[in-house]
Amino acid sequence: MMKKMSSLVLAAMLLASGGVFAQGAKEVSDARAATERFMKLMDAEEYSAAWNSGAESVRKDMPKLAWNLLATTVHLPLGTLKGRSYKSATVKPATITFEYVADYENNHNVRESVTTVREKDGVWRVSGYGILADDKKPAQ
Repeated sequence: MMKKMSSLVLAAMLLASGGVFAQGAKEVSDARAATERFMKLMDAEEYSAAWNSGAESVRKDMPKLAWNLLATTVHLPLGTLKGRSYKSATVKPATITFEYVADYENNHNVRESVTTVREKDGVWRVSGYGILADDKKPAQ
């Protein structure tokens, strides 16, 4: 059974611009590319760079120092990323949420959820990031 280790939420699916609808393969592709750039920064422990690349609402609602402390507390105990599998995308008005299952050094069944929003400048940026991990360590 999955146990909520901790949830790292950058922002609660804030919609930066009303009336924008995420539709079509290009939008999904662009949003997924933004998601994967963000995840690489997180995996490299470049938490400030991840914060800098996030949606305006994230930067406005959470100071960089608080983000770094929270990201370190939640992400570092997982250990080094060993692999990640894409599972699905949920497209809603103005947001696209991507689901992944990751294998980390200290936990091999981590569900990650990344929400993106298309901002006023037309660029997709991460507006939410959640981690759900079980307490089991990988077999040695």
